[in-house]
Amino acid sequence: MSWVIDGNNLLGRAGASRDAADTKRQLLRSLANFARAKRTKVTCYFDGSEPEHFGRHLGSVSVIFSGARSADDLIAKKVATGSGWKVVTADRGLASRIQRRQVDVVDPGGFMTELESLPAGEEKVADEEWMTWFSDPKNRNIF
Repeated sequence: MSWVIDGNNLLGRAGASRDAADTKRQLLRSLANFARAKRTKVTCYFDGSEPEHFGRHLGSVSVIFSGARSADDLIAKKVATGSGWKVVTADRGLASRIQRRQVDVVDPGGFMTELESLPAGEEKVADEEWMTWFSDPKNRNIF
C-alpha cells in the first residue's frame, strides 16, 4: 500500500505556511520518518513551481510539484491506476473525485497526529536513503 499526500492541504491543516520551502522540507523529513517506520512508499504533491534546490526524493518519499496544473489533478490521475492507495487530504472536491476508486481518504489531522507520535528519526539516515538523496542533482551543492 502506498500513500499519496496532498502536501499543501496537509500543511494548511497543520497551521504551517504552505509557501515556505523550509516548511515543505520539514514535512518531507517527517514523511521520510513515517515511510521508514511503516515500511511504505509516499508521494507528496505540492501546488505550484518547484523551489530552487529542492530535492525530489528522500528515502521512500517522492516529491512532485504541479507547476501550472493543480496538484489535485495530478493526485487524481495517480490514483486512477491501481488500487489500495491511501490519500491524505481534507479537500472535499478531491475526495469526491477519487472516492469511487479503491482509495482510502485519510484525514490530515489524524495523519499529522500519527506523524508527530512516531519516534524521532535516527540521526543517521540509512545509507540507501542518502544514496537516493544525493543521486538527485538538486540535492548537491555545486560551487
